[in-house]
Formats: sequence, structure tokens, C-alpha cells
Amino acid sequence: METIIGLGSAGCNIVDCFAQYPQYKVFKIDNGIYGESCYFLPKYDTPEEYEAHIGDMSGAFNKIQGSILFVVGGSGNISGATLSLLEQLKHCEISVLYVEPDFNMLSGKRKLQEKVTYYVLQEYARSGLFERVYLVSNPQLENVLGEVPIIGYNDKLNQLLVSTFHMINVYNNNEPVVKNHSEFRETTRISTIGISNLENAKKLFFSLDNIREMRYYYAINKKKLETDGTLMRKITENVKDEADIDVSYGIYATDYADDYVYCVANASMIQYRENEKKALQIDEKVV
Repeated sequence: METIIGLGSAGCNIVDCFAQYPQYKVFKIDNGIYGESCYFLPKYDTPEEYEAHIGDMSGAFNKIQGSILFVVGGSGNISGATLSLLEQLKHCEISVLYVEPDFNMLSGKRKLQEKVTYYVLQEYARSGLFERVYLVSNPQLENVLGEVPIIGYNDKLNQLLVSTFHMINVYNNNEPVVKNHSEFRETTRISTIGISNLENAKKLFFSLDNIREMRYYYAINKKKLETDGTLMRKITENVKDEADIDVSYGIYATDYADDYVYCVANASMIQYRENEKKALQIDEKVV
């Protein structure tokens, strides 16, 4: 993607991290922001008011073309503007990055708004209205990082998320030394990303259920690719271990001293939370 659009404080903070990379044009939409590529929204008290008063932004959005990444968190009132804004971007190829807060820490109204955003975005992706929705969990990012201090907490989580997303995008636009992958299926549009290593200890940024596809991006030191005779066997053995999942990979030569492994996981089914799964099981028994 070439354009990253952030909605609300969470989305805009993530967009600020993407701005460090010259490959992207970034836009921010929020209350109380001013400056180049910033779009100010009046502050409202409810998600419904944001949806009703978003207004016509075609003057700004008509300049945006091609593939975009729309970044939003679901618990703030401003997330109520999400679908109205995405409707005005339908001339683009839209992917959505949804950042899930710690759901159990939300209060009643915020919890309800988060659930609406979380499930509606998945439904829209499944229907093909979006190219893809990437689900990312803040608690899961914290688990990947380990101990994270309070000061700079969100910055560290955002840097991990954005640097990983960026490197996957870079390798998607570069030719690997070796690959065995083709296009993703049309039906697997609910995704997450993550990191791994040569021992296949992957750490996804969201606990995705019923994974149908995994793609690994092996970023390996060029000298190691030229001299390590065991590397190819190790990689192919790793990808064989994924039962009932369509696994693919690409191997990329780098000048980095260290090796890095990134991954994308795709599913076709709505990702229900544990309490909703239990409710669905009860409903099925009743029926």
C-alpha cells in the first residue's frame, strides 16, 4: 500500500510511526489536530453523532488512489465514523488494520462500541467490500515484547506493530531468492501478522482461530545464504509442521547481521471472542 490513514488517537499514533518510512503518504483524522495531511473533526459525545456528522470528505479523499491501509481502534466514540469514511474511500483498494484494546478493561458503552466495530469490519472484509482486515491485539503485542514500562508503553507496542507491517510490505514488493507461494485465496480475508525465527517459534499479534493460510518471510543474511548448507532443509522442515494449513514462504537476502522472520496468518471465519463462542454454543444447543 502507498497511503496510510489513521482515525482517532490510536490510529493517528500508529500512522505517525509509519511516517518514518518514505514509502508512505500518511493522513490523520481526529479531534484537535492541525497541519499538513491532518483532518480535524469536531468532538461529539456518541459514536452515532460521529457517523451522522462526518460530512463530505471527497475533496480530500479524491486525491487518494490505489491501495490504502485504514488504521482504527474500536473503543473510542470517534470509531463511529469508520464506515462513513470507508464508504467515501470505496474508489480505493481498502485494507483495514484494526487495533483491539484490552477488551476486559473497557466500560459498558465503550465495550459495546468496540464490539460493533470489531465484528462489522470482519463481516465487510468477508463480503469482499475490503481487500482484507488485519486484527491486532494490544495485549498480544505486550506478550510478544515481554515486560513493557508504563512510560512509552504505547510507543513500544506501535513500533513493533509498524516495523513488522512495514517489513512484510517491503518483502511483498521484492523478489525472493526462493519462494513457493502464490496469491492468497479469495475467501481468507481476516488476517494478522507476527514474527518468528528459524526454530519456527512464531508469535502472532492476534490469536487467530481456524487459520487456513500461513506465509513466512525469511530475511536472511546474504553470506549465510551462500554458505549455510543446512538452512534450506531447516526452513522446509519448519513449514511442514503446520497441520491442515496451507503454508508458503519466501527467502530474502539481506545485509543485516541478524536474521529475521515475519509471518502473515489468514482465516476465513469470523473471530468470535471466548464469551461469544460460549453463547453461540448455547444457542446451537437450544436450537
